[in-house]
Amino acid sequence: MGVYFSISALLFLIVFASIFFLKGKIQNKETKIYGKLLLVTIIGLILEIVTCIWYQNGADISSFLYQFVSKVTASYYLVWSYLLCSYSMGICDFDSKKQKIIARIFPFIYVLVLILPIEYTKLSSTIVPGGMSVNLIYLVCIIFTCIDFYLCIRYRKEINKSKFTPLYAFILIGSINFILTFWYQELFLLGFIFALVTFIMYFTIENPDVKMITELNKNRLLVNQTNEEKSNFLFLASNQIKEPIKKIQELSHNSYSIKNINDLQEVVKEINNLSHSLSYQVENVMDISTLTNSNIKKIENKYNLNNLIEKVRLQKEKNISSKVDFRVNIGKNMPKYLYGDSKLLEQIISSVLNNAIKYTDEGFIELNVNTITKYDMCRLMIEVADSGCGMSIDKVNDLLMLDEPLQEKEQSRLETGDVDINTIKKIVSKMGGYFTIKSEENRGSEVKIVIDQKMDMEGNIEFDKYLAKEKALIASNDMSFLNSLIKLIREHGLEVETSIYANDVLDRIRIQEEFSYIFLDDNLDKRALEVLKELKKNPKFKAKVIVMLNKDTEVIKEHFISDGFSDYLIKDNLLEEVNRILK
Repeated sequence: MGVYFSISALLFLIVFASIFFLKGKIQNKETKIYGKLLLVTIIGLILEIVTCIWYQNGADISSFLYQFVSKVTASYYLVWSYLLCSYSMGICDFDSKKQKIIARIFPFIYVLVLILPIEYTKLSSTIVPGGMSVNLIYLVCIIFTCIDFYLCIRYRKEINKSKFTPLYAFILIGSINFILTFWYQELFLLGFIFALVTFIMYFTIENPDVKMITELNKNRLLVNQTNEEKSNFLFLASNQIKEPIKKIQELSHNSYSIKNINDLQEVVKEINNLSHSLSYQVENVMDISTLTNSNIKKIENKYNLNNLIEKVRLQKEKNISSKVDFRVNIGKNMPKYLYGDSKLLEQIISSVLNNAIKYTDEGFIELNVNTITKYDMCRLMIEVADSGCGMSIDKVNDLLMLDEPLQEKEQSRLETGDVDINTIKKIVSKMGGYFTIKSEENRGSEVKIVIDQKMDMEGNIEFDKYLAKEKALIASNDMSFLNSLIKLIREHGLEVETSIYANDVLDRIRIQEEFSYIFLDDNLDKRALEVLKELKKNPKFKAKVIVMLNKDTEVIKEHFISDGFSDYLIKDNLLEEVNRILK
């Protein structure tokens, strides 16, 4: 009687398996185990049907061939129970050492099942297998079921309840079938139950649509690049602070030996100029706490920032001497659309460039545009540097101290682009922005403008938790080397993220970002071994850590392995080393 249930289950599962394997899916641990479970179930059902029909057509149950096929059929229940148990341990993140022990013991049990004798009990229309081989199968299946039950109870509060639905179904339906077999031994429904549980499991595994995942992965990569750009910008901005601080300390120290009052006043002016630069960098650029809605001018004009910068570039490069190298650098992951006075912003950038063009006969003019985002707000940072004639410290300090309102006459001149730097500062202040300038006579000037704008959230990027690729994290402050390594690692199909200082690596692991590989430069602000020791304090840390060494430290590479690194990478042999490590 049970064979009819097996036939119906087989026909359904063949159609179902065709859809599952032909449709794109994410190759994670759950889908891999489920795929094996599906195949084993189909093969088991086929064996059940074959042995039943074979017996009904007069098979010799004492023959070696029939008994061997019967043992293989019976062992299907063993393999299926083992795979279900593996699935349970996987979703519960059960002790990996214990999982490995079970995985190593299982093949010996399977071989033992095939060796031990099998016996048959004849009923009216069928036979029921028994004997030492079948008893061992029942025993091991009961053990696996007990493990499943334990995991359901132990991790019921930590794992999504739907994950345990197949286990609950198997324990409940299996128990009912076990009881029924005491009265109806010919009602053999175990294969049908396995098929039913396998079908139920499909709706609980992590198997989102591949097309959706592809898009999410693209978006996730863009978001990570944005975060890296912000992190790198802040790191470089903090380094820019070190230079004026060092200069102030040097000037302060030298001032003790200055006797001439005029020379001393010059030193004070220079210190004052440097302090303004520091104050601007810290308060108006790096302090993200000031990036709030209350500080942003509410203007419902939507504009494309990249198009605006490109328009300015095309206009200005026509007016620049061939002796001047005009460079425009735009952050790769700026928001596509912002809300604000785009016309006024364009006029400000044009006017600053006009001043740079006017006073620069040769050398360079460089326009840099970067952003820092926070929620739906964007801090727009514009910098224009040139190698022109520059300004005296007195003029710079007077400009920085300027605090006068914008006159209507000055604003009307802005349309022509014929405005001086004083007027530009007033207009930026009117927009709620910040302005600073650093200049030296005969060496050039550097104008920095910060304006906060609202972002268009419709164009913003969101991403999901699903990841289709393994990830590698590279930590190095050698930007040229970093770019070369990123390209090589991506060729091996890995998603790559970067960091330029050690604490950022530690923070990423602390918030449980997962990486398959971490490449650590031994020339970071912390030594690689120190970082590794901190990483290993995290009990969930599993990534392979590769130390990156210069040629002169290659002789001690084996010491790094003994210190706990997974491998080493010699920078001078980059292509060969990456291929060796990621082969």
